[in-house]
Amino acid sequence: MARFRGFVVVVSILFISLFGTNIVSSLPEEVQITILEENPICKLEESFIETSAEIQSYENFGDQKDFWTANLQTQEWFQVRATLLAVGDHCYIYMDNRTITPMGQSQAIERSEILSSEFDNIVYPKNFELMGSPNGTLGDIDNDPRITVFLVQGVGSYYLQHNELPGTTNSNNREMVYVSTGMQLVNTIAVMCHETNHLFLFNYDLNEAVFFIEGLAEFSMYNAGYMSNSSFMQGGMTLNVTMSAYQYSLYPSVSLFFFDENYYSYSSYGAGYMFLFYLTEKYGIEIIRDLIPIDSLDGPPAIENVLSAHGYNISFNEIFLDFITACTIDELGIYDDLYGFLNADYSTNTKRLIYELPFSISNVKHRYYGIEINEITEVPNEFTLEIETPDYPRSLGVVTIIHDDNGWNITQAILTGDGSSVLLLCEGVNIDQAYVITSMIKEGTPNAPLTWMESPYNLLDFSIKEGHPPATIDETRLVFLSLIPLILVAVILTKRFKT
Repeated sequence: MARFRGFVVVVSILFISLFGTNIVSSLPEEVQITILEENPICKLEESFIETSAEIQSYENFGDQKDFWTANLQTQEWFQVRATLLAVGDHCYIYMDNRTITPMGQSQAIERSEILSSEFDNIVYPKNFELMGSPNGTLGDIDNDPRITVFLVQGVGSYYLQHNELPGTTNSNNREMVYVSTGMQLVNTIAVMCHETNHLFLFNYDLNEAVFFIEGLAEFSMYNAGYMSNSSFMQGGMTLNVTMSAYQYSLYPSVSLFFFDENYYSYSSYGAGYMFLFYLTEKYGIEIIRDLIPIDSLDGPPAIENVLSAHGYNISFNEIFLDFITACTIDELGIYDDLYGFLNADYSTNTKRLIYELPFSISNVKHRYYGIEINEITEVPNEFTLEIETPDYPRSLGVVTIIHDDNGWNITQAILTGDGSSVLLLCEGVNIDQAYVITSMIKEGTPNAPLTWMESPYNLLDFSIKEGHPPATIDETRLVFLSLIPLILVAVILTKRFKT
């Protein structure tokens, strides 16, 4: 999310660039409305859908309007003339006149009708189901129940909140989203869903954490069933994994909270999406629905508040450590499926491989709530980690994952930051897999920024040696053993489930 002249702007330019930017010059005659496969978690409930048997049309096919449009790169405003090519029960589809001419009128109308039908049948009702009425607390600025989808050339895709705030300059005084014309049809549909979700959210909450805003918009595409439809899967995408989530698997060191336009920011979209995907799998989609109307709390504090209201005694940091563990091993059937994804085959592709011990590395950049994953390929039955902690008030989240003759053992710790080093002693019986995950976090409940900015970071040293050193008086050491009594494991996990 970026701020443009004091107003909230939510953009999806990076989404577009990954899917390609060739303007479609024609549509094949056999193009039909996309048939979506059923989503395994979110089923459409009729009670969430507004009935619209008789909705008066305020605007008519062929109408032309000049829409205020922003170039977010140059921060310039200008007007673009567009023609209304399709009127749905819940939408107006306007197309930039500069696109209609090269595409051809009949093809432009056909494309607009497809988008109108998709909006009415999927995008609007599924966002309504997830978010509630698009009028929210802002109300309907133009007293027209339809949302304008403006297919515009050359400025990317985004949502401008100021179009719904009375008395603002360069406002179109209507609920509307901007969707780039430079995409294939399936990508246009997905982006239309993403931007429409922004509109729904910002009618309830004028300020929200960026990771929740973008993660939720990506989640809306999953909720609509697009991520389980093979037509929408491209590149490294698999079942229910968005393109941004695939990018996150390649660059897990990005911050969950801080969207940095100079460091793989599209991966942060995926981080937000996968975190919310994990949250709903483990705690229910009602958690998201209950987060929507909360305007007094944002991000992690709001999540903790809603979870507590649902009877869960768990902190945001505990969920985050569980989440990054699942992103590393995606293993079901252990710890009540806490460390795997039920409806996605997902794990991080980028890990630091450690082929031999001893191993040491200096100045590893730890971004705030980013992930550093180390995999030891040849694992001794005893090894020692020496990890530098960040300076106060930051802390270090550490997860050790060991698989041996006793199965999986997962231990999590939050090390209070003071700049010193901590020894972690690990052991098992015939260990065949071992991972060490570190993340710079905040002890207690963190806050997440409401705007895009560079992530804070610490440069930390890290080393692994075979065996355990003899104890000294002044060292700090934690013992992570594979042979943990089952009763202790039960006590640890009791805090994670509903009370």
